[in-house]
Amino acid sequence: MEAQPITQAWMDEMAVRRPALVARMFAVFLEEEPQRLAEVGAALTQGDAERLRFLVHSLKGAAAALGAERLRDCCLALELAAKSGDLSAAPQRLTELEAEMERVFAFMRAHQAAA
Repeated sequence: MEAQPITQAWMDEMAVRRPALVARMFAVFLEEEPQRLAEVGAALTQGDAERLRFLVHSLKGAAAALGAERLRDCCLALELAAKSGDLSAAPQRLTELEAEMERVFAFMRAHQAAA
C-alpha cells in the first residue's frame, strides 16, 4: 500500500493540536503551489537551471513543513539535477514531481472537504 502524501505522524500532531493552522496551510498551498509548479515547468522548458533550482528548493521547504516527505524527495531530486547543470534527467524528475503534487493536492482537498 502506498503511503499517504502527508505523513500520518504530521497529521496526528498538527491536525489534532492545531486544526485551524492546518486548514490555513493547506488552503495557501492549494492556492499558491499550482502556479509555482507551472513556473518550474517553464524554467525547465527554458533551460534555466538556476531558476529551476530556486523554485524547487522553495517548494521542497514547503513540502517539508507540511510533512509531505515524498514530495520533498521529488523536489530534492529535481533540485540536484538543476544544481548539477545537467538537465537531461530533469523531465523525468518533473513528471514524478507533478504526479506527487497531484497526490498532495487531492489529499488536501479531501481533508478540507471532511473538515
